[in-house]
Amino acid sequence: MTLRRALFTMAGVVVISLNALSQTNPIPMLFPPDQWKSSQPPFGFKYDGKESSAFLAGWQRSRETVPSAGGELERQSFTDPATGLKVTAEVRTFKDYDAIEWVLRFSNQGKTDTPIIEDIEPLLSSVAVAAGAKAVLHSALGSAGEQNDFEPETQRLDRGGAIKLASSGGRSSNGKLPFFDLQVDHGGVIGAIGWTGNWSAEFSRAGDGQAIVMKAGMQRTHLVLHPGEEIRTPRILLLNWSGDDRDAAHNIWRRLLLAYYSPQENGKPLVGPACYTTWGNELMSLKLARTRELVEKKIPFDVYWIDAGWYGNEDYHEGSTVSTTPWASHRGSWWPNKQCYPDGFKPLSDLLHQNGIEFLLWIESEEADKGSDLLTAHPDWFFKRQDGGGLLNLGNPEARKGITDLVSDLITQAGMDWYRQDFNVSPAGMWVDAPDRVGMTEIRYIEGLYTFWDDLRARHPGLKIDNCSSGGRRLDLETISRSMALWRTDYSCGTADAIGPQLHTLGLSPWVPLSAGCCEGNDTFRLRSAYSAGLAIDAGCNMIIPKDDAWLKAGVEEFHQVRPFFYGDFYPLLSFSRASDYWSAMQFDRPDLKAGVAIFARRPESPFPTIAANLRKIDPAGTYSVEIRTELTPGAARTMSGRELIDLPVTIATKPGSAVVFYKLR
Repeated sequence: MTLRRALFTMAGVVVISLNALSQTNPIPMLFPPDQWKSSQPPFGFKYDGKESSAFLAGWQRSRETVPSAGGELERQSFTDPATGLKVTAEVRTFKDYDAIEWVLRFSNQGKTDTPIIEDIEPLLSSVAVAAGAKAVLHSALGSAGEQNDFEPETQRLDRGGAIKLASSGGRSSNGKLPFFDLQVDHGGVIGAIGWTGNWSAEFSRAGDGQAIVMKAGMQRTHLVLHPGEEIRTPRILLLNWSGDDRDAAHNIWRRLLLAYYSPQENGKPLVGPACYTTWGNELMSLKLARTRELVEKKIPFDVYWIDAGWYGNEDYHEGSTVSTTPWASHRGSWWPNKQCYPDGFKPLSDLLHQNGIEFLLWIESEEADKGSDLLTAHPDWFFKRQDGGGLLNLGNPEARKGITDLVSDLITQAGMDWYRQDFNVSPAGMWVDAPDRVGMTEIRYIEGLYTFWDDLRARHPGLKIDNCSSGGRRLDLETISRSMALWRTDYSCGTADAIGPQLHTLGLSPWVPLSAGCCEGNDTFRLRSAYSAGLAIDAGCNMIIPKDDAWLKAGVEEFHQVRPFFYGDFYPLLSFSRASDYWSAMQFDRPDLKAGVAIFARRPESPFPTIAANLRKIDPAGTYSVEIRTELTPGAARTMSGRELIDLPVTIATKPGSAVVFYKLR
C-alpha cells in the first residue's frame, strides 16, 4: 500500500498515522498474458546477428497444453526450418492467481552448429502506459553480510529513463535480490527471476512516456549450439496486481509462492524449524551429553545442527574439546573426523530420532581445499582456485554424479534429515568460455546445481535442503522452490546486534516467505528480533549458545506459538530504518485462522516507551481475545473490541525491549 506515515508524540506516546491514497479504478493488467498468443511473444534474442522480432513470426510454431498443479502448462515451440534451432517455451498459468511463469529451452535439432545465439532475454516485453503515469520500480538489496541486507529500494522511472538491476560474482542474490515490483499508478506487476548465477534486468521508458520495456535474463550469452545440444534460460514469474495497496499485492505474492514455489511436506509448505546449532569440531561425547540434557529438560528444538569443521584430518590437542584448525582447510575430505566422531554420526542421529528431533549436517559440496581427498583423486572434476583448491564443475556429468553419490551416501550413513549446503565463493571468475560459447559454462553449472538437488531429493524422499551461500546469496525462484534458507545472512556471524535481524525480516518478507533468523545469547530482545518462519539459536560461529536452559525452553516454546503466523499475510507497521532510536513493528495475519501476531521492538536509544499498534486487517466491529506479552512467560488474555485492538497502545518499559501481541477473533 502507498502510505504516508506521520510520526509524532503526544504524552510520551508514539502515534503512527497511516493514510492510504484513495482507491481509483485499476489500470489494465501491466503484463497481459495474451502476449503469449501474439506473433511477438515476450522474449527475445539475436540469431546470426538479427533480432528475433524480425524473424520469429516466420518460424514454424506449435502448441501443446497439459494440466499443471493449480492450472495449465502450455508448451509453445518455434523452429527455424533452415538451421534446425528450436525454441520451446514452457508457459504456466494458474486458476487462482493472475500470474504467469515460463522458462525457455533452446535446442539444436540440425546436423551442424547453429549460428551465434546471443543476448537471450527470456523476459522482453513492452507494455503501454499513459504518458502522464507515475512509474516506480520497487526492489531490494541482496545479502552481503550487512545490517541492511534486503533493504527496500524505490526508484522512479521517468520518461526516457532506465533502471538496471543485476547480481554480482555468480550468485543470484549477491548484490541485489532477483525480485521486483513495477508499479504504474494504481497497479503493477511483481516479478521474480529464477536463476542461481548472474542475472540482469532493465526497465526503460520511452521518451514520450507511453511505453515501458521490461527485460531480464543472464548477463552474457554469445554462443553456438552443437548438434543435439539443449540449454535452458532463467525462469520468469510475473503476478499482475491492481489498486493502491502494495501490501495486499505482496501478500497475494506470498500466498502464490507458499502454494507453488516453496518446499512442500505432506501437501503443505515446509514448516520452518527451531534449530539448536553447534560447531562441527566438537567431541561427539559432548554432543551426546548436551542432547540428553535438551531432552531431559524438554527444550523443544526441532533440529539439531552440526555446522562446519566435522571432516578431514583436524588434530586435537590432549585435553582439548575442539580443534583449532581453520574449518576451511579440509573441505573435500568429506568423512567424519575420527578423533571427534569415532563412530560417525549415527549415535547422535539415532538419539535425536528416538526423541523426535531431526538432524542437520553442513557440507560445502562445491568446494575442495588443496590436498583434500576429492580434489586429489579427481582433479579433472574441478575448476582451479588461486589458493590451490578447486570449485567442483557441476556442469561435468561425471563430477556431478560423483558428488551426488558421495553426499547421498553420507545422508544415509549419518541419518540426515536436513542437508545444509554452503557456498563461500564467487564462481563467475572461474566460468571461462571460448569466444563462441560465452555463457555456456555458467548455464551447464547452474543446470547441474538444480539436477544435483533434484537427484538428492529423489533418492531421499522427505529430505530437506538448507540453502546457505555465505548466508543468503543464492535466494531466487529456483532455489526457494527446492530449499529454505536457515541462515539468510552472514551478518549473524559474531554480532550481538538485534537491529539487523529485525531489518532482515522486514526487508525479505515481502519477496520470500520462508527464511530463518538467528539469535545469539540468552536475550529476549535478540530472540524476538530473529523470529521468522524458522529460527536458529546459534553457537555456530562463536559457541555462545544460551546457558540458561529455563530461558531457552521458554524462548523456543514462544517461537513455536509465533511460527504459524509467519505463513500468513505480512504487514510492516513501521518503515525500514536502521536508527537505534526507532522502533521495529510488524504484523503477520492468518485470515484462515482469524488470528495473528504483531511483534514490537523498542530499540536501545528510543526515548518513547509506548507506541500505537495501528494493526491491519482487524474488524472494528469484532470481539477479540488479546494477549500482550513482554516477558517470555505467557500472560492472561483479555477481551477487547476490534476498534480498541487497532488503536492498542503497546508499552515497553525497558530499552531495548520487546513485546508480542497475539490476537484472535471470537
